[in-house]
Amino acid sequence: GVQIPDITSYGDLRNWGRVLPFRFIAAAKVVPQLEQHLERWMFKCLEGSAKLPGKTILLADVSSSMQASLSRKSDLTRDSAMKALAMLLREVCEDVHIIPFARGCVVDIPPRRGFALADLLHRHGGPDGTDIGGAVTYANRLGYDRLILLTDEQSHTRVPEPLKGTLAYCVNVAVEKHGVGYGSWLHIDGFSESIVDYIQRYEL
Repeated sequence: GVQIPDITSYGDLRNWGRVLPFRFIAAAKVVPQLEQHLERWMFKCLEGSAKLPGKTILLADVSSSMQASLSRKSDLTRDSAMKALAMLLREVCEDVHIIPFARGCVVDIPPRRGFALADLLHRHGGPDGTDIGGAVTYANRLGYDRLILLTDEQSHTRVPEPLKGTLAYCVNVAVEKHGVGYGSWLHIDGFSESIVDYIQRYEL
């Protein structure tokens, strides 16, 4: 029974601290009529975040396996975790190119942010199968200072090495038993609210 103006007034005055995007995604599902305000508060949380310098390519796995839950007890899907991290990285990277991929499908998308970015990634959701090898090969052709792969690692293709002299992170939001991102990759298993903080501190 709380009126919308009362909620938005409280939200505008609140000291949000650091609330990560997936919390706002979950809230928008419950109260979609507040989405524009939730997005505004989300950006407020991210103001002043330390920037990751240079060119970052973010490979976002949008294959069908990403629709699975993170765990038996979680109502958060791998896809939602990926989108939340993509929304956050979009704000903290100095120059970022977000590329969704699935099976034989690598797409360059416009530089959206916030919920518009999540919607865009949703629209590019792909078929069964995950061609991580093709996505990394495409990214290697473009060149980058930093490559971040958000996936559940269910790849049907061999994953090549990242470019020499660059930073490369493979974030497995599903913690599958057999991963594909090793060798020169810095491998991060599982979804955590602190993944981006970890990357920032790793690069200090």
